Amino acid sequence: MFDDAAAQRYLAGLAPVAAGSVRWLIYDHDRQWVSVVDGNLVSLRQDCLHVLGASAEADATASLVDAIRDFLAEGTDRTPQIVALSCAVLMQSVGDLDAVFDRIRSGVMATLVYAEDVVVRPVAA
Repeated sequence: MFDDAAAQRYLAGLAPVAAGSVRWLIYDHDRQWVSVVDGNLVSLRQDCLHVLGASAEADATASLVDAIRDFLAEGTDRTPQIVALSCAVLMQSVGDLDAVFDRIRSGVMATLVYAEDVVVRPVAA
């Protein structure tokens, strides 16, 4: 199970996030794998819009979750794609891209991949 307190302790040992960037953790429950990536908010917003445009016709949330799982299986080279898809999952639940990015800017984000679900949320401070 993902532990916010343990994640915060781990993150405390890293350099601070650069201005205009977001830090994203990706946790795979099956393999206990965690990847940390810092990404530029402007390019993330563009990537998110691209994903949303590409997934508009299908059952978006289900296909986004499936894509996250597929990219996770490919390894850490696919972390940027997982982050963009995670942003799109948030957009599906929140419904407003500006609100999504307000949430992203507010702290460290996590994509938690469990056997039964994929959860995208801030890491509790």
